[in-house]
Amino acid sequence: MELTLPDEPVALAPGVPTRVPVQLRNPYAQPLDLRIYLARGRAAGWATVEPAGLHLGPGETAEVSVVLQTPPTQPPSSSLVPFTVHAEEATTGEPAGFATALLKVALPVPVTGKLVPKDGPQHEYDLRLANDTRVQAPLRVTAQLDPSSGSVTVEPEAVLLEPGTAAVVAVRAKPGRPFTGSPRSFAVVVKVADAYDADREPYLTLVASGTRKSRVPTTVLFVTATVLAIGASAAILLTGDHNFLPFGKKNAAGTSTAAPAKVTIGKPYALVDVFPHRGADGGKGAADAALAKLQAAGMPVRLVDSLASDTLADDPDGYWVLLQDGFGSPQAAEQYCTQWRSAAPKCKVTP
Repeated sequence: MELTLPDEPVALAPGVPTRVPVQLRNPYAQPLDLRIYLARGRAAGWATVEPAGLHLGPGETAEVSVVLQTPPTQPPSSSLVPFTVHAEEATTGEPAGFATALLKVALPVPVTGKLVPKDGPQHEYDLRLANDTRVQAPLRVTAQLDPSSGSVTVEPEAVLLEPGTAAVVAVRAKPGRPFTGSPRSFAVVVKVADAYDADREPYLTLVASGTRKSRVPTTVLFVTATVLAIGASAAILLTGDHNFLPFGKKNAAGTSTAAPAKVTIGKPYALVDVFPHRGADGGKGAADAALAKLQAAGMPVRLVDSLASDTLADDPDGYWVLLQDGFGSPQAAEQYCTQWRSAAPKCKVTP
């Protein structure tokens, strides 16, 4: 007689019945009348077999269920408990076969959920939650983007689900948009956890994926570059101006506006503050004012253009970044932030 039980341990919630399927197959040429039972042990007191007896003809298969239900007061435990299901011939009591599996008593998962894209708005989702248990479910919902470029919000961030009720949480993602190139893939990772037990593993982890188009399609860049190159060649041939620079802008002295010189930043470094390249002066005035204020307080810090660094993350417009590097360890950088916390409350360490 062949018996098959689940390979993974069976998780039981205290007081909640759990049905475990048992597959049986009669490989013999004669029919069998069988009685199914659990071997003596801790799990046997929690188990009922449905049906407890069956008839199997030659080569036939069938399924019975072992219904396991612990007392409601049974404390959860991470230890695994073995249980063995036996089959014996009903008329003679002769053993026909057995199979063993594992179980553990765990806290119940009081919520089910599904992440559904909204009709219309792009990168917006409904997180549909339901509590089918008999206990309250205080929940905390968080979300993040992978890769992390961009932003994502959830509303509301906390939900109290009463037994038998449901709720919908709005998830709005704004993934970072590449400046050029092919559309970039991203994922929205949503986690639903116990609102009061931060150390407990999340009840649910749900993922939605999508793509974000670039600001400037590759074909547009190619056409633009081709037109500029043709125009530059024509200008050189017609005017003889071999200093003509199609991608630069001459100033009054006849020189071109160059890209910022590359800056090297050592890791770990302390990120003090960030100013977007916006406004008439590209944000430089605000960044210089913040730099002067910190230096006047005696804080060692420097100002770096993110477009001049391969280390700093930026969007196509770039940022002015106040930072300090040259630390021997992340701990030293952390001490720097702690020392200057009153002057630079946003200071954080980037390893």
